[in-house]
Amino acid sequence: MTIPLDQQQRAQLHSLIENAATDDERRRNARIVLAYADGVETRDIAGETGLSESRTRYWRGVYEKYGMDMFTPGFAPKIIRRKSTDAGKAHVLQLSDDQRRELVERLGTEKDEDLHRRIAIILAYADGRETAEIATEAGLSASRTRFWRKAFERDGMDMFASHENTTGKDPGQGKEKSGPGLQPDDSFAEAARKVLRMYFEEMLVQEAHPEMDTHSEVVHKMRVATRRLRSGFEIFDSAFTDKAKRKFRKPLKQLSRALGYVRDLDVLLENMRGYSNQLSSEDAASFAPLLRAWEEERMLHYTALRAHLESSGYREFRDAFRTFVDTAGSGAVADIEVVAGVPRRIAHIAPVLILERYTDVLAFEDELAMASIDLLHRLRIQSKKLRYTMECFAELLGPGGRKAIRQVIALQDYLGELQDGQAASDMITDFVSGLDARQSSRPLNERLNPAPLLTYLAERESRKHDLMRGFSDAWAAFNSPDTRKRMLRALLR
Repeated sequence: MTIPLDQQQRAQLHSLIENAATDDERRRNARIVLAYADGVETRDIAGETGLSESRTRYWRGVYEKYGMDMFTPGFAPKIIRRKSTDAGKAHVLQLSDDQRRELVERLGTEKDEDLHRRIAIILAYADGRETAEIATEAGLSASRTRFWRKAFERDGMDMFASHENTTGKDPGQGKEKSGPGLQPDDSFAEAARKVLRMYFEEMLVQEAHPEMDTHSEVVHKMRVATRRLRSGFEIFDSAFTDKAKRKFRKPLKQLSRALGYVRDLDVLLENMRGYSNQLSSEDAASFAPLLRAWEEERMLHYTALRAHLESSGYREFRDAFRTFVDTAGSGAVADIEVVAGVPRRIAHIAPVLILERYTDVLAFEDELAMASIDLLHRLRIQSKKLRYTMECFAELLGPGGRKAIRQVIALQDYLGELQDGQAASDMITDFVSGLDARQSSRPLNERLNPAPLLTYLAERESRKHDLMRGFSDAWAAFNSPDTRKRMLRALLR
């Protein structure tokens, strides 16, 4: 995207760059604007300036909004647009001078990668940056990025007290899990039992949470645990008898579907509430019927979920599964052997399983230039399978293994945002198309204006379009030579 500049503006920018009194940030941003004006690609500009591509595009957006005013000394961009000042404050963290100074100092010295990322997230929110941009740079999901913001709002600097961070936990989260406790010489079936038991325990933690009806993250975490259990049966398919697999696969599928109905609406509601809260009262009123409809639908699905969890069939499944994962050898087939008397252990099997999933993802490369939403959704499914497989065996990975997992997560989250946008667009379109019929019994002067909904739909479509156009960058980051080398090093422990 080229930025139009006249001769006077070019001269001003060159003067800023050459002036010794110009601070580093303004000098760098002047170079960014000039580069865009010369038609240089974002990737090349980012490489030259040492910024991420998303941050480079951010500064282009600042110039497009504020023009040359962005180079005024003391200028502070406020790209997040709010109709209400009070609404804006909810997403911009307020730091004291002492807090900011301490965090900046720690950012430069902190060796622990997780703590370093959390500090960067808090400083980014304090600078007024948007969640999507911060999440991209941090390699986290948007919901996880917001979680750390909320943790700071609740706990302040205490959230950095230790590596374990016992004060900053999600709703329903127990103590930090170190993994299922795999040993390199575990048999295939024993490794499977350990992995399934870990995810089953996580599922039970979320099920027992007293605020499942109001905490969307609890439903989300229980759904993820259930999905991982289903994925575990795929990963360890040959470890168990057909009878054992049939006994548990159907109940897990039913549970995952019931949780999914609730979770999908939670995502839609969270995004739409966040958007409508930024609007004037008059415009926000147009969103109220759709929000109510989705809330009512969510309550119906949650009621069905609750009934399922309290049913005798579910309790029987849960008891049987507990016995299954607690009993060594239950439902297992004989150990996999190379030849009679020479068994293969999980340390030998895990790299092959991961590599198979990895090559399944790489196989999409030739189709991506002309990819449809549906194809990208299928890519997301395959990347999720790769992630779950790598996380199962994280304890057995070599150096860089966890970073390789985070790069898979970044790709999956990017595709997830794209899919969420598609689902939201479809549901909003259906609602708007039937709005006139639903309002036919109301007086003309009391009917709601659909324009704000259409504006929101247009913004979601625009965001989806941007994600589609920017996907090549996300794929290039995932499929870079460095990432491939890191993946192979992780497998060759």
